[in-house]
Amino acid sequence: MVGTGEYTTGYVAGHASRSDKTKGVVGLVMFDLRRRGKVGTIGCVGTNGTKFPAIRDLFEENISKVYNNVDVSMSTWPADDVHRDVEAYKQAIDSLPRGGAITIFTPDPTHYEIAMYAIERGIHVMITKPMVMTVEAHKRIIEAARKNGVYVQVEVHKRYDPV
Repeated sequence: MVGTGEYTTGYVAGHASRSDKTKGVVGLVMFDLRRRGKVGTIGCVGTNGTKFPAIRDLFEENISKVYNNVDVSMSTWPADDVHRDVEAYKQAIDSLPRGGAITIFTPDPTHYEIAMYAIERGIHVMITKPMVMTVEAHKRIIEAARKNGVYVQVEVHKRYDPV
C-alpha cells in the first residue's frame, strides 16, 4: 500500500479520521483479503515513518480488536524514526517479487513516478483516480505495462468503502 492517508489507513493529522473512514478503506480490505488467503505479505509506505507507530495502534484498536483478531501486521517504509523520505516507495517496491502488486493512494502528482517505478520492475499496480495528470503520461504507462507484462488498474473512489 503506497500512501498512508485517510483512505488507506484512516489516519489523518495525528489521529483517527473523523469521517466515515476511521478504519481506512484500503488497509481494511487488504487485511481481510489476507485473512481469506487472497493476499500474502502486506506493506505500507509513506514519506514520514514517525506516523507508523500510531497507524499500527489505530489498526490494532479499530480493526484487529473489532474483527476477531484480524492480523494487521505489515512491513512499513521508511523506518519509524525517519521524518521524511520521499523515495521510501522505492525500497518498498524493491522488496517485492516480480509479479507482486501495489496500490497507490498518494497525492495525484506523485502517481506517475511511483507507478512507472513499479511497472518497470514487473509489479502490478492499482492507482486511485486520476491515474496520472496528462494523456501522454497515460500512454507511457500503458506502453510500459504492455512491455513489462503487468496489469494497471484505476481505482474509482467508493468502490471499496464499507457499507
